[in-house]
Amino acid sequence: MIAAPRLVVAPALLALAALASPVRAEPALASKGPYTEASLGATGFIGTPGEYSRPGPAFGLRAGLDLFSWFSLGAVLGMDVHEANVPPPPEGEYFQIYQGGADGRISIPIGRANLFGDGGIGLAMISTNILAKVGVLDPGERFSPLFFAGGGLEYQLGNRHYAAGIAGQLQIMPAFSAAQAIGGRLYLRYTY
Repeated sequence: MIAAPRLVVAPALLALAALASPVRAEPALASKGPYTEASLGATGFIGTPGEYSRPGPAFGLRAGLDLFSWFSLGAVLGMDVHEANVPPPPEGEYFQIYQGGADGRISIPIGRANLFGDGGIGLAMISTNILAKVGVLDPGERFSPLFFAGGGLEYQLGNRHYAAGIAGQLQIMPAFSAAQAIGGRLYLRYTY
């Protein structure tokens, strides 16, 4: 009679031991090739434009191609939302900065992580002329060349197609009274 419970318990204990043993598989190498990326962060202006606007949320999309394991080229679209801090009237006004451009990225792999630096050029558009009231914009001015540079840290997730990262960036918009903005973002990257 005692043999029957042992026949049930012994295989159950062996199965539990097998499931509890650590898996020592090597992580798969990160994918290389075409990629897309979505980001969420915050951006704030510095200097005179920063006196007339508050920091706000920033959203971004990137797509590109890893040409080498250490270098990629891509395109970026972004949007920042800011509250204007100008003398009334009006009060409670918001404005958006829309950006589009091309960028390059150099990466240095460190295990499953990558340190990187990036930079690029593009075009920025402001949604309203609210900052013309304080001289940041000229009357009717809506567009500016855009220059940006930054860097960050990316971590390769368990699935070789996905990576998550954190990055910072400096943007310069010469036509908007040489406005400068500093931003930070968290992102998720998918490489095909």
